[in-house]
Amino acid sequence: MKKMPVFHFAVPLMIALGFFGMELPLSGQDTLNVSPSLPENISQIITRSCMPCHSNKGGLMSRTKLNFSEWTSYSSDKQAEKAKKMYSELSESKMPPKKARESKPELIPTSDQVDVIKKWSESFAIPEK
Repeated sequence: MKKMPVFHFAVPLMIALGFFGMELPLSGQDTLNVSPSLPENISQIITRSCMPCHSNKGGLMSRTKLNFSEWTSYSSDKQAEKAKKMYSELSESKMPPKKARESKPELIPTSDQVDVIKKWSESFAIPEK
């Protein structure tokens, strides 16, 4: 069997990544920066408990549902929707997921932090329908 050069696989992969809009971090690029539109107290909670998965460095499924690296690109309605969903998931102990809770308990926000998220999520204007 004839061996194919590595670039036969690398070039299509690079094209595919570019085609699907996936961003690969450049050397030294900090992709865990939270959007500046988040209040500092919220940013601290999100950075510790959410960003490992819900950022440009997170898994595809997680960041497709909510990506804090892209928070400023969300409309105000979408931000309100995501904030309310975030509180709902946290208050019902659905986030972080059970597997993450077991392997990295430090990701679990305290009840006080969940209360802070609740107040923040309630601060968004409710869009008229």
